[in-house]
Amino acid sequence: MLAELQHSLKLSPTAHWNSFEQFRTSGANSLNSIIPGTVGTLHTKTGQYRILTESDFQRLLGIASDADRLQQGLSVVTRAVRLVQKHPHDSDTLELLIETATLLGSPATALPTRSDFPPLAIEDIPTDSADEVALLPDSIERPLG
Repeated sequence: MLAELQHSLKLSPTAHWNSFEQFRTSGANSLNSIIPGTVGTLHTKTGQYRILTESDFQRLLGIASDADRLQQGLSVVTRAVRLVQKHPHDSDTLELLIETATLLGSPATALPTRSDFPPLAIEDIPTDSADEVALLPDSIERPLG
């Protein structure tokens, strides 16, 4: 389990920009070097920023949420242990301790992770005939181009 977690957290450094201007002028194609499992670094006057893919972000968010769930669950188990210490012969407190420890041990993560997102679908929504509704991206007039 720990080895699997360490493998899933392994991010290799890739693209590096020393200024926002360098990042801006290199264009969107420079982001192509940031693939799953890699992380780009952007240095600016205000700080250092990491750029990662959506799938890596979702994976890290899921792990962070699970860590938070474990931290909160451990607090509940600790309180249940204190109750059992105060009332060692009470079957309800023993049952509470067993139940909370079992819930804490479940491997389910708090948030699901996704590797991709389904395309948006046009919904059949009734509209007023006087309203102009542009559903096709090519029919939308762009201000710059």
